[in-house]
Amino acid sequence: MLNLGALGFFVWHNGAGRDNRPPRPDGDYHDVSGLLQKELGLSSRQVEQFQDLRKFYFEREMTLSRSIKEERDSMNVIMFNKLTDSLLIKSLAANIAANEYQMELMRFQQANELKKICNPQQLEKFERLVIEIRDYFRPDNLPSK
Repeated sequence: MLNLGALGFFVWHNGAGRDNRPPRPDGDYHDVSGLLQKELGLSSRQVEQFQDLRKFYFEREMTLSRSIKEERDSMNVIMFNKLTDSLLIKSLAANIAANEYQMELMRFQQANELKKICNPQQLEKFERLVIEIRDYFRPDNLPSK
């Protein structure tokens, strides 16, 4: 989410996203840490900490996402069998919901850990940056196809 959000902000910040022409990223923006480093004035140590956190949570989220996908696939197969096992469907649905909840908790944990890396001035800029990214991705702000 943070990766997509920061990339979206970069596109919006340069005005290219509104006419569906993505900008060509320069050397500072090969990854989100370059954008955050520039916009928040992160030190190289902070960039390293951000990258380590993002990698750690990305791997955990991918594992959970695979589990959710597998359970949804199983649920779909079972739902459309001639003899549907309602108890199994309900169990799979509960597992999917529990995993989705865990995903949201991980995002919250990651945000808290990212905030600990920033100084008070960077946190203030980060808060505005997140709001700009959120506003950029509002459905009524997306370009029409």
